[in-house]
Amino acid sequence: MIEPQSGNLAMGTACLPASGQLPFLATKILPARFGGLVARPRLSAILSELPAKRLAVIKAPAGFGKSSLAAACAEQLEQDGNCVGWLTIDSDDDEATRFLFYVSQALHHACPEVGAGAIGLILENNLIDPTVILSSLINDLAEIDDDVYLFLEDYHWLSASRIHQTVAYFLKHAPSHCHVVLTTRTEPPLSLATLRAQNQLVEIDSAALRFDMQETQAFLDLARPGVLAFADIQLLHRKTEGWPAALRIVASMPSRFGLAFKEYVQSLSGSQRPIAAYLSEMLDTLPVEMVDFMLRTAILDRLSGPLCEAVTGSGSGRTILASLAERRMLLTPLDNDGAWFRYHTLLSEYLRQRLKADRGIAIPELHGRAAGWYASHELWTEAVQHAIAAGDSDRAIGWINNCAMALIKRGDLFTLLEWQRQFPDELLRGQPEVRLAIAWGLALALRSDEALQLATEIENDIAAAQLPEDDLLCACQAIRSVAIALTDDSERALPLAQDCVNRSSDPWTANVASNVVRFGHMQAGDLKQFHATPWMPYSPEEDRRNVFASVYRRCLQGVAEVRQLRLTVAEAHYREGLRIAEQYVGTHSVAAALPTSLIARILYEQGHLNEAETLVIDRASLINSGTMLDCVRSAYFVMARVAAARMNLERAHTLLERAESHGISRDWGRLTAAATAERARLYLNEGRVDEGAACIDRLEQLARKYPAPRPCAWSEIQWDHKLARAHLLGQRERPEEAMSILRELQRETEAAHHRYFLIRVEILISALQLRLGKATDATNRFRRILAACAGGGLYQIILDAGSVTSDLVQMVQQSGSISTQLMSYVDRLLSDSQRAQQDRLVPTFRSPALHALSPRETDILTLIAEGQSNKEIARSLYIGPETVKSHLKSVFTKLGVERRAQAVSRAQTLGLVTTQ
Repeated sequence: MIEPQSGNLAMGTACLPASGQLPFLATKILPARFGGLVARPRLSAILSELPAKRLAVIKAPAGFGKSSLAAACAEQLEQDGNCVGWLTIDSDDDEATRFLFYVSQALHHACPEVGAGAIGLILENNLIDPTVILSSLINDLAEIDDDVYLFLEDYHWLSASRIHQTVAYFLKHAPSHCHVVLTTRTEPPLSLATLRAQNQLVEIDSAALRFDMQETQAFLDLARPGVLAFADIQLLHRKTEGWPAALRIVASMPSRFGLAFKEYVQSLSGSQRPIAAYLSEMLDTLPVEMVDFMLRTAILDRLSGPLCEAVTGSGSGRTILASLAERRMLLTPLDNDGAWFRYHTLLSEYLRQRLKADRGIAIPELHGRAAGWYASHELWTEAVQHAIAAGDSDRAIGWINNCAMALIKRGDLFTLLEWQRQFPDELLRGQPEVRLAIAWGLALALRSDEALQLATEIENDIAAAQLPEDDLLCACQAIRSVAIALTDDSERALPLAQDCVNRSSDPWTANVASNVVRFGHMQAGDLKQFHATPWMPYSPEEDRRNVFASVYRRCLQGVAEVRQLRLTVAEAHYREGLRIAEQYVGTHSVAAALPTSLIARILYEQGHLNEAETLVIDRASLINSGTMLDCVRSAYFVMARVAAARMNLERAHTLLERAESHGISRDWGRLTAAATAERARLYLNEGRVDEGAACIDRLEQLARKYPAPRPCAWSEIQWDHKLARAHLLGQRERPEEAMSILRELQRETEAAHHRYFLIRVEILISALQLRLGKATDATNRFRRILAACAGGGLYQIILDAGSVTSDLVQMVQQSGSISTQLMSYVDRLLSDSQRAQQDRLVPTFRSPALHALSPRETDILTLIAEGQSNKEIARSLYIGPETVKSHLKSVFTKLGVERRAQAVSRAQTLGLVTTQ
């Protein structure tokens, strides 16, 4: 207790006629001091608007950093010369006179000219009208020129309507240089809507108070420097959802708990101490019926009033959920209407663990009620999940039938395939529609053998039952065509798919089959039939439900346009496919991965190497595991060519070896051949003729294994072999034989309307003509090549052809017979090709920025590539974690990257670290 800020007050108390004494705690008007706070400029930017506003409301549950943010703001305002009053409210302050007494003391402490009269009025008569007290305060405030800020901490303790009326009165009548800041766990009953309309309100909620990724990293660098690798920091941020209290608890984890800090973070859950202890204390402040409600609804991934009432069997579910939302009890809204919520991940884990320990609650019964509610609203995916959790296999299988195809159509293959794993075949035997959807999933997930086997079993069951199931049989045939097409056997898949297009009345089956037909016609070189293949248009709503078919179609359209050297049109198709996938399925989905590498290939061909590489790196695992051959081939093409362009041939060969292995494991001859041909090209350009010849021998074996008597997907295997062989013959001074092969290849690619591959053939013909002394023919041919490439948007293909292109480009430039439009393209090519030729003689892939890399930065790069964390790197190099962090930022800047995965890949392609 200390003496209040008034000359006639006794030590620690104030005498009141009606109540005797009024206790006064000086600590209530002093803001708490917080050490080691992380700078949060984005929140400071929001609060910087406060001088122009009446009120700021910082609203969030416990542990979200409301107090620390408010205290930091108050400290900054005070340092800037403002008058800053602070009041920490508790439950004893829920009485108007006591509240105003402390407000007056807070303002008087901040500004001695304010509040003495109000304090005196209260001491004389504690029954005085609060408006009189407020009038005294407001009049005092009107007499000073400085801005005054009043912070009311923990406003949620106040429930008396008279207090809220006094605060509203103050906000309305105080002079414009007076500002109020509230921190609260609940929505304050003030006229916030009016203040919003008047642009007089600043609001910061729990969503804004959550640490973002940068703030999480900054906090951990301060609290536990160098302990966690970036990937572990990302994991911790994801698990805590940026909840500051949880991050502080985790950061303060002592070593006596027996687990290494990294292992603790990786296994972190809401059921583990000390997170569980904190959550337990939080729930202890709630009414028993509210905690019981939370336990029973913990089985739900999302909450709504009606759903919670169905699960708990109580009619008060809406009221309790609204109360939890009002209390901001780690409840995240999922819509703008306040109808759906979810528990914070850690709270959900804690509640579920506590629910399991409560023997008085039958968990399967809760899941059964949830399943019934979801089924009654035809939300089949959730209904199935809860039926499985309830152990009700019969209902689950019945409901799977209602959602299985919907999952497939939107590209959620693995949910359905996981359900399949949970049920024995006998239970699924009587569900042909479910088994059909599973077969679709297996086919699209590239599990072709399993898909073909299941389709055959379904057909046999239909035949045995002698049922007229034409639609099912047609779908089985479409599945068979998809499975075969995704193994790259376009010739065998085409007639199967064509029959389905003609027979099927189902838009999904017909359109997926039409994609296979397009694929077959494109690989056969029949572009007229490719464009004539029908497609049943989807409405925007159907587009959302049929994501996979729509994205595949746009990818195929783009591939066909690239073959015609129409890269701008192709890119538009790819990006439309990417838009559909990201909008309806998500950024990190197989559907979104499909067009990504194809876009990267176009970026590469346009000469945007860094952008192309970054695009592939970010989704490499999804591209490799779940996309079609052309997507995987484009990804490896981009990464290997970028490495080669930077003269890191070791890295390029390593990537191509992986591509070969990938092709062999999937039985994708076209991928294996493309990778082998690319390795042959690199070896021959390096003058390593024997290694190149060995690659061409392997290509010959592939050409025999995948024959193409008629134009089909495997024709490209034959072309890769022929082009590589012609290149080898040219190196061995046998240009006539090489020319004969190239003329044959020229006719085949022209007949197949594959102008992109034809460009590669024409470039090699030009080089051979130059070698044979036919300079004029070579120049004229290369001029036509340049015009075609410039018109189609191709650039890098010329530079990749090798040193001979520099001579050819120069000859075209000197011939003088080129258009003004083509001149700038030729000038740029000549400059870049001459630079590339110099790089081949003396590799200069270490740009000036990379030359600036210190030996220490190079060491750190190497250790990053080995997967070491900052702390591990610090130990290895005998330096501090902060030093590692500083070097790492410098490396990121010099490499032009933002993430570790990008840094590793960029470093490998630049030859800065050894490829494993």
